Amino acid sequence: MGQLYDRAQLLAEVWTEPLTVVARRYGLSDVGLAKLCTRLNIPRPAQGYWAKRAAGKSVPVAPVLPAYTGAPSTLRRPTRPATIDSPTPVDPRLAAVIEFEAREENRICVVMPVQAWHPVVVAAQASLQRPRIDARGLPQTTAGTLDISVSPALLSRTLSVANALLQAVEMRGYSLTPGRQRMEVKVLGVALTVRFYEPTHRLDYVPTATELAEAAAGEAGYWPKWQFQPTGKLQVIVSDGFGGKVSDSSARSVEDQLNHLIVLMVTRAVEILQREERYAIEAAEREAVRQSLVQRQQAQALERERLAQLEDQALRWQRAVRLREYLAALEEHQGQDINPEQRSLLNWARGMADWLDPLTPSGASILDEDSALPS
Repeated sequence: MGQLYDRAQLLAEVWTEPLTVVARRYGLSDVGLAKLCTRLNIPRPAQGYWAKRAAGKSVPVAPVLPAYTGAPSTLRRPTRPATIDSPTPVDPRLAAVIEFEAREENRICVVMPVQAWHPVVVAAQASLQRPRIDARGLPQTTAGTLDISVSPALLSRTLSVANALLQAVEMRGYSLTPGRQRMEVKVLGVALTVRFYEPTHRLDYVPTATELAEAAAGEAGYWPKWQFQPTGKLQVIVSDGFGGKVSDSSARSVEDQLNHLIVLMVTRAVEILQREERYAIEAAEREAVRQSLVQRQQAQALERERLAQLEDQALRWQRAVRLREYLAALEEHQGQDINPEQRSLLNWARGMADWLDPLTPSGASILDEDSALPS
């Protein structure tokens, strides 16, 4: 029968990571994965979900897996025939980074206490003295600094992780530059964002004793529908999740995955570069086709011009032949009675016939002159 799609697993994946990330595991494009979810009756996050989530705004939770009512054959995963072809080679720019980050001597270590703070981390720490409060009630750094949104209990550790990561980034030749909203990391010339984020549990709002007393006294105000409980777990997200992320888990902490995070950042940068390079090649191919068509059109125009000249010469030759035939008939009609004036007219007319005839050399004529009046 073959392997079947695990609908519950796919539901969890598409609500945990963007389609572009999940699609690679299934060997599909993001559009192909979206169509697969539709066929398998798996709901997906609405448009703008990941941007709102990255901004710390309230987003819907993953729904319950609905029952499947489609054809059983749709659940079957396609089996790819075995091939002897070698796997797609890894881009050399990425392969070098993977090899570098795998070496034990290049392992990024988070040292506590921190001996020297990176200026960008210092600026982020200063902005958290008067933070912006996000939709979950957690403090968040202000615009222009490093993107950090964690609870006060997780802040010290987050700053230490950020400090070790930024120092490692610069040691590898990448740079930190101010972006439109946040500090960005330029990897291979591509600007990426890095966000330090603490997930939360969304719970029903529980009013305080004061709020309950005010409600009993008829002075109740507005209560939010939800309250958010920090998980105490850290995530570092690359480019709003489009470049992947590393998260605390029971097996590994974020501190143990910083080298992998560097690989994720370079992977995202190489993907963007490859796309731009592919677009440049396609644009060059389109331009080559356009230039070929332009040259073809120019050749056609030249052919039309040559044909028009040829037709004009043939017409002039026909006019000259007709004129000579008329002059011969006229001279024969006059016979011996041609006077000097008529002889002069015949000579002039034969000269004009020669001027018309492209096959007969002739002298210049007044008709060759351009005598148009000036405007």
